[in-house]
Amino acid sequence: MVDQMGLDVSLRTAMSGLRTVQQGLDVVSRNIANADTPGYTRKIQTQYTQVIQGQSVGVQTGNVEREVDTALQNEVRKQGSRVANLTVQERYLSQVETLHGDPGSESSLGNVLNRMKDGFTRLMDTPNSVPLQNEVVSLADTVARTLNRVADGINDIRTQVQVDIENALTDLNNQFQRVDDLNRQIRSLTATGQSQPDLEDQRDEALRKISEQIEVNVMRRGDGTVSVLDRFGQPYLEAGYQPLSISQVSINPQAAYPGAIDPIRLGDPATGTDVTGRLSQGGSLGGLLQLRDQTLPRFQAQLDEFAQTMGESFESAGLLLFTDSTGVVPVDDPLASPPTSSVGFANQIRVAQAVIDTPSLLRDGSPIVPGTAPANSNLLRTIVDGVLGGNRTFQTTGLGPNADLGTVLPGSATLASFAAELVSHQTNLRASTTAQLEPATTLRDHLRTKLSDQSGVNLDQEVSLLIQLQRSYSSSAQVVSTNRQLFNDLISILR
Repeated sequence: MVDQMGLDVSLRTAMSGLRTVQQGLDVVSRNIANADTPGYTRKIQTQYTQVIQGQSVGVQTGNVEREVDTALQNEVRKQGSRVANLTVQERYLSQVETLHGDPGSESSLGNVLNRMKDGFTRLMDTPNSVPLQNEVVSLADTVARTLNRVADGINDIRTQVQVDIENALTDLNNQFQRVDDLNRQIRSLTATGQSQPDLEDQRDEALRKISEQIEVNVMRRGDGTVSVLDRFGQPYLEAGYQPLSISQVSINPQAAYPGAIDPIRLGDPATGTDVTGRLSQGGSLGGLLQLRDQTLPRFQAQLDEFAQTMGESFESAGLLLFTDSTGVVPVDDPLASPPTSSVGFANQIRVAQAVIDTPSLLRDGSPIVPGTAPANSNLLRTIVDGVLGGNRTFQTTGLGPNADLGTVLPGSATLASFAAELVSHQTNLRASTTAQLEPATTLRDHLRTKLSDQSGVNLDQEVSLLIQLQRSYSSSAQVVSTNRQLFNDLISILR
């Protein structure tokens, strides 16, 4: 009877080994099949010795678990967020760079301004020349149209940024809803002592997509769920899903947040928490918000300030050469409300209709003071030496629709040098962003590789394990076969 009991334990041990190997083969097969599946992590079959009355009677399988370094995973998310932020900024800043063109080209703002100055210089020498008067009017019109083209282009880029913001929020809502749904499923399984690593992989993939849009911290809780927080610890997703919303708006130079552009709200679209500032801290959405609310409005403010100072300088000299659509040069008055009425002037600036109709006003001044005689080249000399040749004073702060923007450009410069600085600033920002993007991308790729080596599927390792499991299965099967033969022999003896 003792021998029979020993054979029974041996058979039970061998059978448990077969079951364990079969489950291990299933896990390895799934690892191999999903080696190229985005977000899939390597799974392992946990197991432990089964003991009855102090004696080992086989092997018991536990849950299938993941091998993931969560700290490294968080670092990958943070670096991915930074790369996404710089990438979207680089893409749109490249469009601004293309809008300006080569700074040395004839169509650049600085060069068309210099050509207008050369035209005024030639006209100063021959003030009664009608062809030269017409040429200067044409050159002035080119300056105005160049400002219109660049300013309208920046507004078009800003409009596309707003569309991308709305699309990003739609994608974020989908991913937050996905994480919330998976949280509920995982919580239910955890409560019954089960694990579902494939659901965790799916949740991590959704979190990766979220982190590319905004910078987040992920906190794991005891019930298997996760909370999604911003860098300051404020929750986006905790007890449940709350949608992000934004009202549609028509982008124009006067549209700004806060004000004409409504905030992004978490929860109720009308009364929910304003999270615009929190969302602008990282990720591609943060880059888009920075472009919409800071970078592109600053570019607009630089153009408007240049246009306003140029128009005002000509008018102060005695020639109303450039006006807005109403025929005047807008005035920036710090005490007025709003203080910056020149917002959008670069989009509207044009050559005054009176000068187009009567080019001789370039010589005589506009408007003409009744009872005065033409001053021949005196006005033209003032324009060439003073307006176009001397330093002008530029407002550097308190600009934009909310009077909270600065030009970050010189407060005193000639019109030509200010135009050159303006173009240089707006085009060089792309190069600066690219210089930051390259090392950030290298670091992100390094961290991704490190995470993949730690938690991804290594086919060589899986094939090696597969061979080992096949050998174990063969050995356990041999034990079962031997036990069967021994049982038969034992029964024959007992008969």
